[in-house]
Amino acid sequence: MTMQQALEQLARRWPTAHGDDEALPLVLQAENIARAEVLGQQPLTEAPGGELSIPAPYDMAYVHFAAALLAQMDGVYDRYNAELALYNGLYETWARAHRRENLPPRGAEVVAYG
Repeated sequence: MTMQQALEQLARRWPTAHGDDEALPLVLQAENIARAEVLGQQPLTEAPGGELSIPAPYDMAYVHFAAALLAQMDGVYDRYNAELALYNGLYETWARAHRRENLPPRGAEVVAYG
C-alpha cells in the first residue's frame, strides 16, 4: 500500500471534514511506529514515495490507525476504540510474522545492551 492508497482508503472509511493535510501525518506516524519498533529503521520526516513498510494483508493497519485518531479528534470514542482494536490486531500479527520470518542466525548472542 502506498501513502496515497492509504489516504484514499481512509477517506472511504472515515468520510469526515478532515482532509489529507490532517490524515497524512497520522498515516506517517503509523509508518514511523512500524519502522522504529519492528524494522529498527530511522523515522521518516515526510511521506515515502513508494510502498509503506507493512505489507498486505496487514496494510490496513495504517487506515485503522489514522481512522482511530480522527475519530478521537471528533469525539467519537466508540469508533476510536473499535478502530484502534483493529489496528492493534493487524499490527501485532504483522510484527509477530515479520519477527518469525527474520530470526537471528542460530547461535546469535546479545553482547551488550544499549
